[in-house]
Amino acid sequence: MCYTHNLMEKILLLNPPGKHQYLRDQYCSSSTKADYYWPPVDLLVLSGILGSCFELGVLDAIVERVDNAYVLECIEHGGYEVVVALSSGASKQEDFALFKEIKRRFNIPLIVNAGFLRFDTGAYLTKYPFIDAVITDYTEPGIIDFLKGERIKSLRGISYLNNSGLLCDWNTEDADFSYPMPQHELFTLDKYYSPQVKQYPFSCVIVSSGCKYKCRFCANAKIKYRRRDLNNIIEELRYLKKIGINEVHFPDFTFTADREHCLGICRVMIKEDLGMSWDCLTRADCFDEELACIMKQAGCHTIQFGLESKNETVLKNMAKPMRNEVVRKAFSACRKLGIETLGFFIIGLPGENKQSIKDTVAFARELDCDYVSFSIFVPDFGSDIRDELIEQNPELKNVECFDRTKFPVLGNEFLSKDDIWGLRKKALKDFYFRPGYIWKRLKKMKSLTDLKSAVRIFGTLLRGC
Repeated sequence: MCYTHNLMEKILLLNPPGKHQYLRDQYCSSSTKADYYWPPVDLLVLSGILGSCFELGVLDAIVERVDNAYVLECIEHGGYEVVVALSSGASKQEDFALFKEIKRRFNIPLIVNAGFLRFDTGAYLTKYPFIDAVITDYTEPGIIDFLKGERIKSLRGISYLNNSGLLCDWNTEDADFSYPMPQHELFTLDKYYSPQVKQYPFSCVIVSSGCKYKCRFCANAKIKYRRRDLNNIIEELRYLKKIGINEVHFPDFTFTADREHCLGICRVMIKEDLGMSWDCLTRADCFDEELACIMKQAGCHTIQFGLESKNETVLKNMAKPMRNEVVRKAFSACRKLGIETLGFFIIGLPGENKQSIKDTVAFARELDCDYVSFSIFVPDFGSDIRDELIEQNPELKNVECFDRTKFPVLGNEFLSKDDIWGLRKKALKDFYFRPGYIWKRLKKMKSLTDLKSAVRIFGTLLRGC
């Protein structure tokens, strides 16, 4: 649906500046000491939905490395009449200071997309009146109705306050979804970088929304899983190919969650000979060699697995009952086919001790991951484990800023905050600075680009450790 009468016509899609390199897309809440950064998929999707009706501008202040003053000048000189911005728990204080100043200076509608705002939304909108609405599902078109001036009924994918209180729509439909073509060309794609990427520039495409799994440590478990229409996905891939983008990052929480959907995407990519290279995220328990084979044929070169811990008891208690043998089989299939792997691990989960964390680091070495990420456990807004931890640590209720790559906000029953931070730093050193790992990366280098990437990775690791 598109409204073409005299509406607010110019909208700025904003990823705000930050003192750190904050990752805010897909309700993420962390920062990175490394250089990697990809186009925020939330803003990409919104560029399609809003771009079909309004004139858009995009400012990713993180990759552009600009400050608040630049953002304010951009709004003023660009004549923007609406700002749609990202935020996160890690960057809340910085973001909200900017949002407040935007409202004070320009008094224009400000709509925000952030994971922590999806929970207790009414309280946030009341406490921070400079925010006019919160996006609860960036794949839905309700934001267009909101900008049209609709304020008397629930709108899909958006929450706001009116005289009767909070109006919020949580989509409960099981149907596939689709949206208009994202305007990738509005993003400075040449400034994004990831060590997994094989061809530059690259962009992001989603094939689903939400997550079908119920891990207790993850707020994304509260977002209903829906598949994106296959034709809609392929149309976007064709478009990227047309504008010269041959590399795609699929940032879905679990790319292979629906096996037939995954196979369908890969089969069309093979049939149409798109010739694109790509990486994705998934879980070892919904992945096998047959899937790996067809994904490889379709252009997949790297798979990122959410592993969290080697300790099966810890995983079971977190509602992620993953068996080590299943993980081993998944990694074996990738090695056999020449698909690189990245393992995501969490340091300091409830129930973990020093030995279990050491076992997890040893497991990462055993799996022969090409890359690893060791993040800190945080009690995410909306996660099932958060309420339990608040009962044990009442002061936690007043802690609003979380960052998975910075000093933890609490310890667990076996480890202090200092213990967890020290174990995280040691995990990075023990994995990456092994002679065997360094030799492995050197053998894989085929170009000057590979060498530069390796130097960037190890440089940032040295600073992080």
